[in-house]
Amino acid sequence: MRSQRWTGRLLVAGVLAALAGVNLACGGCGRETTAPVSVGTSAAGPGPASTGIAPIDLPSADQRAGTAVVILVDTSGSMKQSVADRGGKARPKFQIARDALDRIIGLTAEWKKAHPDRTLQMGVLTFASSTAVALPLGDFNEAGARAALARIPAPNGGTAIGSAMEEGFKALYRSGCIRKYLICVTDGENTSGLPPDRVARQLHAQTKGEVEIHFVAFDVSARHFDFLKGVNGHVAQASDGEQLQAELKKVYDTRILVEAETPEK
Repeated sequence: MRSQRWTGRLLVAGVLAALAGVNLACGGCGRETTAPVSVGTSAAGPGPASTGIAPIDLPSADQRAGTAVVILVDTSGSMKQSVADRGGKARPKFQIARDALDRIIGLTAEWKKAHPDRTLQMGVLTFASSTAVALPLGDFNEAGARAALARIPAPNGGTAIGSAMEEGFKALYRSGCIRKYLICVTDGENTSGLPPDRVARQLHAQTKGEVEIHFVAFDVSARHFDFLKGVNGHVAQASDGEQLQAELKKVYDTRILVEAETPEK
């Protein structure tokens, strides 16, 4: 009996020693580990771990001198609501926005006449529950731009700001222009598609902040777009037609047109 107990102890000791050897050989492989992280998904990178969405497929074009501007115009149902226009008269917000953009086209036309050698492209996208092209991004043409304003649809549906930003970035990168600007006029929070803050962070990470973003919060609090501060973006608030026109003009006067006059490095 004593011999059997001794033999049993030897067997147990042998098993424990073998398990210890296996643990040392695999460098502690018995410890709990986390799932492997794929390339581009770190907190600072452009992947899902930092934004919650997958990388966005952006066009690749040869870089060339020039400035490209894409304007996103909200045509959701709430743009039917009325606020004061530049003269103080109550009118639907979508009509006031058209008037403001018409004046921007006039300002751009004057600048282009004074700088015929500079490349300046303009595109206009509208968005409600989905995004549509009113003016394909291309070399600025006053008549074509004004005709595009007439094609902006009547307000209807939700507010897909994130999707509109994605389409705007795709147009800008398709142009190949070195300087890229995205302008958005909206009167509400996102109600359709991906949230704009996550889309903006993903696009900023992928492009290293090459695109300058300007939002005008029209008859809505600018606080809804505080996320722009971290993605090379800016937001201004406009409660009526006069302020909307002033904020859009400020963006053009102090950023887009003055930069377009400066030779690219």
